[in-house]
Amino acid sequence: MSINQVRIAVALLSLALFAQTTFWLLYDIVVRGLPGAWSLWTTGWVPGLSATSSLDLGLAALQLCAGLAALFRTRGAGGLLMTSCTVTLGFRLPAVWYLLLDSPSDPWFGTLKGASLNAVGSTAVLAVVICLVLGGLLLLARHMEYEAAASNSVTGGVRPVKVTATASGLLLAVLNVFYIGRNAVTAFQVGPGVLTDLIVGKGSGRAILAVPSPYQWVCLTVLCGAGMLLAARRRPTAPGFSVGLSLFMMPSAFTELWGYAVGSMPVTAVDTSQSLLEFVGSAAVVALIVGDVRRDRRPDDADLDVMTPAVPMRTAAGVPAVPVTPAVATTPAAPAAPAAPAAQDDEDDDAPEEAVEAVEITVPAQRDTDTDASTDAGASADRPATEAAGA
Repeated sequence: MSINQVRIAVALLSLALFAQTTFWLLYDIVVRGLPGAWSLWTTGWVPGLSATSSLDLGLAALQLCAGLAALFRTRGAGGLLMTSCTVTLGFRLPAVWYLLLDSPSDPWFGTLKGASLNAVGSTAVLAVVICLVLGGLLLLARHMEYEAAASNSVTGGVRPVKVTATASGLLLAVLNVFYIGRNAVTAFQVGPGVLTDLIVGKGSGRAILAVPSPYQWVCLTVLCGAGMLLAARRRPTAPGFSVGLSLFMMPSAFTELWGYAVGSMPVTAVDTSQSLLEFVGSAAVVALIVGDVRRDRRPDDADLDVMTPAVPMRTAAGVPAVPVTPAVATTPAAPAAPAAPAAQDDEDDDAPEEAVEAVEITVPAQRDTDTDASTDAGASADRPATEAAGA
């Protein structure tokens, strides 16, 4: 399997995840109408049981961009695919255990009626399987690119600009403070046991593909921590990973800000600050990274850029990448030896010394290997060489 085939495969899998998310977004639009679906995504509360939440808007944007980036060989596609895979896996697993733990005697969503848990949960199981396959292919692509880098004398790819890496790392660090702090405050208010129930989501959700806020904060804490580490080390995948997290967070942050603006949701300073930081900060980081990519375009034949992008390594001074045999380039000077008959002319006394040395080196080698029976033949062969040397 070639790296090009892997690239096409991961792109198609990411687009398949996008199709699953988009299907249920369109389902809510068809069932509730566009105003009803928008009210669902901005307030999180509508009558009955829905299929999606505002997080699915960001997830669909992330999955689409990751698939297109892989198809068009955009720089940072590896980081986008990593983010798409991990975010989809993290935010689809709850629907799987909703499906497994639901029972007629103890419905997971109580008396809420609406979207079918079996239908939505089954597609969530399929999405989890696709994520596992996608993760395996990304690991395979990483291994193949590493081998290609070792065999073709290439080194690590274009590292993110220090200013951009610092900005994205600081944004993720501040967001992590919000997520960790909010879970800590919730645990202090309700106790660790109730916090665990909230993370699991028993009886607290109104959408099958939605996740409870504490679970969302836990996942984002892990994802932002990984993004901080990549940005701090300025790994080539850091820009794509940061863009992926920004694409995921911006739509839900915008819908929350919209709800605060129209008064459909209670406004708190912490919620408003977090949503503003997620939306404005993410937009700024995306703008910085896109500007860096436009200024420094990668080669057209670059691959997935999962871990070791294929960028040619500059050869160190004095260390040639391929052994060179200078003797091959200078051997045409040897035919100058037949010019020895010109010794009859006194004008050609300036014959090249290199040709004379070459003749004098080869003659003793023949003299050493000759037998005593060929002494006369060797002497006759030496006279032209001696005359040439005298010339």
